[in-house]
Amino acid sequence: MTYADTDFFLAILKDSDWLKENALKIIKTHEIETSEVTYIELMLLAKKYNLDFIGVMKDVMAICNENNSMYILAAEYINSGVNVFDAFHAAHCNGEIISSDHIYDKLDILRIKLEA
Repeated sequence: MTYADTDFFLAILKDSDWLKENALKIIKTHEIETSEVTYIELMLLAKKYNLDFIGVMKDVMAICNENNSMYILAAEYINSGVNVFDAFHAAHCNGEIISSDHIYDKLDILRIKLEA
């Protein structure tokens, strides 16, 4: 497996990118893997490049032969207006989180109030 960073995926996902041709060649000859750091960075950049949050997650998971429903859940939260970091926390928390952030109350997540 060859680890790819955010630039690789952006080159593939954007309509045009100066690295796109090379990225498409590489994808044919390598098994690609990445990390959650890349998924987070891609979500931060998706808005800048007008990319669909859920589509980006699905495309990157397909490239990496990965099936992680938490990434899709995070993208759904982001799509509904939650910021990227809170969305990933929410996706990871299994329905219960210790936090002072009220956004989790709106997501039907049991929040153990840090401020109380």
